[in-house]
Amino acid sequence: MTQVSTFGIVIEPQHWSWKDNIEHWKLGEDLGFDSIWLNDHFNSLGDNLDNDAFEASTTFAALAMATTKPQIGVLTYGNSHRNPPILYKEIVTVDHMSGGRVIFGIGAGWSEQEHLAYSMPFPSPGERVARLDEALEILKLLETQKRTTFEGTYYTLKDAPFMPKPVHGHLPILMGGGKPKMLKVIGKYADIWDASIPPQDYKVSLETIRKHANDFGRDGSKIYGSARVWFGKESADEVAASVRAYHAVGVRQFLIKYPNDRTGIENVPDLAKTLIPELRKELNG
Repeated sequence: MTQVSTFGIVIEPQHWSWKDNIEHWKLGEDLGFDSIWLNDHFNSLGDNLDNDAFEASTTFAALAMATTKPQIGVLTYGNSHRNPPILYKEIVTVDHMSGGRVIFGIGAGWSEQEHLAYSMPFPSPGERVARLDEALEILKLLETQKRTTFEGTYYTLKDAPFMPKPVHGHLPILMGGGKPKMLKVIGKYADIWDASIPPQDYKVSLETIRKHANDFGRDGSKIYGSARVWFGKESADEVAASVRAYHAVGVRQFLIKYPNDRTGIENVPDLAKTLIPELRKELNG
């Protein structure tokens, strides 16, 4: 997988209308962003839980059909929100709908309020990480085997067919999280690690992830970082400084994140047309 620096935009499907979602996905593509990202929540976030909130997988399918060039992903699916092999079937379906543009973003799940609201079990943090580990092992088997049988602590598959496979054979896996147990699972499976912690802390955690990957027989140097560098208020100079600082510690995907209240999004086109091309040239040569 290439480690050329890329720039993406995170447009979470809460807090505004379906029409606005479509318009801003298309704007993101027109502005030349390399990737467009959703998130996975069943209600809106922040102080108001009652704003519009569209479900991730059905929205993801619409994003696949509304765009043609950028990679697309969900930042990130909560493993505890759905049955993992069915989730993977959804993601591979969207991969085919998009012509092979999907990055599979997955995490352990974190919102207790959301789990209680929608009748989803909310086990301990350690169990959620263990469930994610087992789920990703299943997904690896489904990706490579014609039929999969699996007997785990949390999940069981019996002679499960799984066709078609991902368009390119393997879906790149993006994972979030930063606790020690999670870093180990990230090293075991992920291609990309997403976090928005200070660069000096990022460097230490990414090195830990890469060491874990090497311990699992993977090439840890191929795992790269993803971080959010704009949240609605940062100036162009602040974004540039943040990009350079994160790049120095192994980040290669830089994300512009729409805030919940959409404050400042009128500045995104200028960032995309002026600053980002300069940074691409500087970082990629």
